[in-house]
Amino acid sequence: MDIMVNYMSYGFDNNHGATEIGLTSLGCLSVDGTPRCPRYQKDCDVPCTTKCMVTAMSDFPEAKAEILLAGILISSTHATSLAEMHIALASFEHAIQATCI
Repeated sequence: MDIMVNYMSYGFDNNHGATEIGLTSLGCLSVDGTPRCPRYQKDCDVPCTTKCMVTAMSDFPEAKAEILLAGILISSTHATSLAEMHIALASFEHAIQATCI
């Protein structure tokens, strides 16, 4: 059972899963795997994530699904209410539409 718990980790760890690919594409992980925010020099939050998603989805169109997954992880971690999470998801929809061309 411990193997499944370690294998299904979605946080800032050493596994190179979809979440880590998305976080790296967003710029939220450095090369050594430590959390960072190169654009705004602060911790990732919902508004910062939305802005970074548009840039990352334009720069890495092959990783849009992973970027979206990472955005959902960040927003669900930092949202203080369900209403804030709903607003985040709506802004993510806008990010996807803005980069679909």
